[in-house]
Amino acid sequence: MILATVLIDPPTTLFVGGIVALVSWKLVKASLAEVWRVGVLSAVWGLAYGIGVGWWFFFRSDWMFAYTTDTSKLPLVPLYLLFVFCCTLWGVLGGLSVGLLVHLKKPALAVTGFASAILGWAYLLFITLDQYTHVGTRAEYLAGTAKALSDDSNWLMASNVVTVICAIPSIAILVLQIRRIRAL
Repeated sequence: MILATVLIDPPTTLFVGGIVALVSWKLVKASLAEVWRVGVLSAVWGLAYGIGVGWWFFFRSDWMFAYTTDTSKLPLVPLYLLFVFCCTLWGVLGGLSVGLLVHLKKPALAVTGFASAILGWAYLLFITLDQYTHVGTRAEYLAGTAKALSDDSNWLMASNVVTVICAIPSIAILVLQIRRIRAL
């Protein structure tokens, strides 16, 4: 069974939303308004991530869809907008669900939900690992001629750029929340 690589990205934003909530534990425990703030911060990260992986969506689209279809026939712009929306929404869901469980004094459920998000992401990655580690067109992948990710310099450059794009809001969110926790 092959699942599209685009299905790995929303769960990524889901568990990062959970990380935002866990980092904000003291804040969300004290105030429901902080749970909503975590939701907003998780949305910002999910949006940044969705935008960040846009290069692959348009320039390695067969890879993004794990070679399940010839993406040259797909309306990529509307699908990308839907993809970014899903990444943003799943980030919100991760932040709000874990944050609300912490606020309701259900820490075991919060940690279990967070761990489940990571396990779900890992499972999706595991079953698409071969597709994930090769880059090319659908025809190249099916013929066994798709090259390894490390052999595609454009993919590697995009990976470095996305790391920076995602690191900026990640660091900003962490610094903001840590400063706010210390101010308590």
